[in-house]
Amino acid sequence: MKKFMLIAWNVVTGLFVLSLTLWLAGPGISEAETTQYNLWYLLILAIWFIGLSLQFKNKFKTMGVIITLFPFMFYLAITFRALAI
Repeated sequence: MKKFMLIAWNVVTGLFVLSLTLWLAGPGISEAETTQYNLWYLLILAIWFIGLSLQFKNKFKTMGVIITLFPFMFYLAITFRALAI
């Protein structure tokens, strides 16, 4: 059961972080002739991958879960903030 919850956590947060990272790093809707990509959001995806890789070592498993929590909570906070406006 514990392993299933860890896999479910990684799948849910991974899809959420990946989809929002790709959406925010892309050009978006612009009326300019040149598209502008914001590649800094890919660092958030890299932080999530670091947390995922730390979860494979038993010594750093809890630290990996906490690190994967940071990008998830960041995107969750800006999503709720955007919905509140």
